Amino acid sequence: MAQLNNIVFLISHVPNPRINKRIAVAQKCGNVFVVCTRRKSQNIWEPVNTNVKHIILDVDLPSSRHILKRYFISKNYQKAALKNLFAINPDLMYVEGLDSLMIANKYRALNKAVHIFFEVADLREYFIEKPKSLLARFMTKLIAYIEKKNFKSVGYLIVTSMKFYDFHYKDLISKDKVLYMPNIPEAAPFAKYKRKTRGKFTVGFIGSIRYLKQMKMLVDAAERAGCNVLFAGAGVTTSDYLHIIEYCKDKYFVTFTGKYNYNEDIANLYGAVDCIYAVYDADNPNVRIALPNKLYEAVYCKLPIIVAKGTYLSEIVEKWCVGVAVSCTDPAELEAALRRLSADKDYYMSFCEAHQLHGYEININSYNKKLYEQFLKTL
Repeated sequence: MAQLNNIVFLISHVPNPRINKRIAVAQKCGNVFVVCTRRKSQNIWEPVNTNVKHIILDVDLPSSRHILKRYFISKNYQKAALKNLFAINPDLMYVEGLDSLMIANKYRALNKAVHIFFEVADLREYFIEKPKSLLARFMTKLIAYIEKKNFKSVGYLIVTSMKFYDFHYKDLISKDKVLYMPNIPEAAPFAKYKRKTRGKFTVGFIGSIRYLKQMKMLVDAAERAGCNVLFAGAGVTTSDYLHIIEYCKDKYFVTFTGKYNYNEDIANLYGAVDCIYAVYDADNPNVRIALPNKLYEAVYCKLPIIVAKGTYLSEIVEKWCVGVAVSCTDPAELEAALRRLSADKDYYMSFCEAHQLHGYEININSYNKKLYEQFLKTL
């Protein structure tokens, strides 16, 4: 069996809990390096793997919505990343994002032996629904062309929802080159988890804060239902976070923790809430097909989860009977759900007990084993 020397994670953000799980698998195969940027507007995570060298580049990439601006600024990311890649000389690159894939391809043009794994955790909205404006359609075709051109070097595609493959990537790579890696939590960070058994009913939103309309809806519905709210995590953008804090400045029933260390804090955060809120804007095409980590964390902790109707997530939640689906725009539906969950013990416990039937669905070890074996088989 060939020994893998160097694996580089090339990403446009400091590793989040999902990427840290991939890093943990890669560490069993060789030396791991992270080459990434720290975006000032999305400064959410800090490195947690102290035995992995993190090369954090001083490049503040704008949102992908600002395509032209990002294109020009990403040239600085490309230049700095390539310099580090040539110094590391990786055998395998684990890549996320089109910017990073383009850099990986530039490196591979001079080193054909390197292998590329590409992970997709969110699908671009315009790959799911065609945009209305002519300019947006042109930009969509341009990005699709660039992606298709760069995808030829991808050895394996990793997706957190198979819907991503069905909607878009089936035209770019064969299914036998796809690894499904649902965003299931590792057991270790939850080792000290204890379910909340006393105090006022508390709804938790745990993770990076976005979709402000749905966050405000939670605050308004919880106030009318007489529940507490816990927001744990920073905002996807600084402005989002400051906005929701300002909205809640006089609301004593809302608590903010700010940024947290996933491995150290996640068990206590889940132990401080009675149910999980994962209602996002279902008008967003990506929201309709994604499977966020909150589903698996809620099942692992045996807590009911509240999700948005009309999404793939709601299909799974209702199929497994582990939570409630509500309209993402109707506060009255959310209020009614919170009132029943907080007042009807039998109703609440029916969801908690259903979680026990799906333990095999959230066993990350089997998925990690497949990724580990593919790393070794590729080299």
